[in-house]
Amino acid sequence: MKRRLISLTFAAVLALSCQSMDEAYAAPDTQELSELYGDFLAGSYAQKIQDRASQQKYFTNAFLSQPDDIRIGRRAIVSALETGDMDGAIKLSERVLKSDKTEPLARAVLGIDAFRRGRENRALKYFSGRSSDVTMTILMQLVRGWTEVEEKDYKAARATFASLEAGSYFETYIELQLAKIDGLQGETDAALERLDAVDEEGVSGVEALLTRVRILSAADRADEAIVALEEILADNEGLSIGPVGYYLKRLKAGQSLPKIDAKGEASRALTEPALSFFAANRSLDGAEIFLRFARWIDPENTKSALWLGSILEDRDEAGQQEAYEFYQQIGKDNPYYVSGRLNIANIYFNREEDDKAIEVLEALNEREQSVLTRESLGRARFFRENYEEALPFYKELVDSMSDEEITANVEPLRFRGIIYERLNRWPEAEADFKRVLKFVPDDVDTLNYLGYTWVDRGENLTEAFDMIREAVKQQPQSGAIVDSLGWAHYKLGEYEKARENLEKAVALSPSSATIIDHLGDVYWKLGRKREAGFQWKRALEFEPTDKERETIAIKLKGGLEAVPVTTEALP
Repeated sequence: MKRRLISLTFAAVLALSCQSMDEAYAAPDTQELSELYGDFLAGSYAQKIQDRASQQKYFTNAFLSQPDDIRIGRRAIVSALETGDMDGAIKLSERVLKSDKTEPLARAVLGIDAFRRGRENRALKYFSGRSSDVTMTILMQLVRGWTEVEEKDYKAARATFASLEAGSYFETYIELQLAKIDGLQGETDAALERLDAVDEEGVSGVEALLTRVRILSAADRADEAIVALEEILADNEGLSIGPVGYYLKRLKAGQSLPKIDAKGEASRALTEPALSFFAANRSLDGAEIFLRFARWIDPENTKSALWLGSILEDRDEAGQQEAYEFYQQIGKDNPYYVSGRLNIANIYFNREEDDKAIEVLEALNEREQSVLTRESLGRARFFRENYEEALPFYKELVDSMSDEEITANVEPLRFRGIIYERLNRWPEAEADFKRVLKFVPDDVDTLNYLGYTWVDRGENLTEAFDMIREAVKQQPQSGAIVDSLGWAHYKLGEYEKARENLEKAVALSPSSATIIDHLGDVYWKLGRKREAGFQWKRALEFEPTDKERETIAIKLKGGLEAVPVTTEALP
């Protein structure tokens, strides 16, 4: 199951330069005022509970009651975009611009609508001019550049991209756009040089790779393109089921690669920052707006549908259903078909329709037979704690992998070790963990898991501490890893050091039942028994495992000493 993402409010995420909500409205009469505030408050409440349809309805009504209030108009436009009502967004934007011709969100909506309809000159008029709204400035500059490419005005497009100033990420990202223009103009070496710089910064890795391959192929250098793809696949086997594998298959068969026009490139220009910049900075609403626009410009851009679906399915039932419909539309010949089917299985699991999910995964594995599809079948059982059923999948998968393949992807071996540990087959689990570290000595998850388990078993304590400290050094903001260090101190009777680390771990992962439970244990050892009971009760609120719930119940009734030695402080 996917981890539910944190939803951010529209005002905080899009950083729209609207006026303070505390400012007074123009004075309508009493009835108008009542209707206005009634709709506005209803829209605000709908926004809080993530009822997108009601949110759009009430904000739209509020704006129609007070069409000069641009603040409400902006909220109404965003609500329309978030329900996929692009016609509604257009009408609202037209009304907003009657009152404020510079309003950036409305300009973006109408400019993109003009661009997608082939009215480039009209689009450029909407995109012209600066705005204090950084998010909309980025969006309009990216689309404006590709609008100018559509007009064959490459000089203007280069200037547009080069003028975008929005931090180091976009400084590198613009080089990717310029490399694409170089490729269109036949300047292959210049394009490859720019792409080398993009690769060094690690921005948009797959999109940069596919851009390189398309440019090389267009320059009759398909052999070099094949080498570039094979080098990536050697270290990332999972990419073989997506566009990377699709491109490689076509090139080896002597086939041409799909053509991407200016509209397609504009759509992709909005897609990449959605997750790698906005969502990475916890701006999910900003990511959604970019992806909505990307899909509007080019409905064939499957990646934007997948990424938008990944945001929506972690929201409510309506969002999950919309995501499901996106995924269902991905055909079998689409390079993103496997990703779409895996996401459909995930939705079935979230709906507790496990049989349907397993059916999807089994059909997919029969069709694809890749490491990813086979592991998905095992992981589906693993996360439902069906360890006996999960083990054969991981055993077969690991046994089929070469040392080179394991080095490139240690997850199957690590998961097999975890399954052995959960089945109380410790010697086999320990052997798998050690083997992972033989291939990848700094694998942080294995360092943490093996170190934690050794501490919990009272074995190899010096080495275990070294492993956990190395894991903390690599990921100091991981609550689970800091918890391991705290628990190591606890097992050694160093309760003050344990408390310091466990309190930090709880702050980093405030909804982890395991970590909260551990903090309760250390409070008990320090004589802070009332606080211990409070933490144990709190742990029950965050979906502990059945074993944890059983142990906590014992502690709440008789204290820590009442827990049998075999079940105390279960990991």
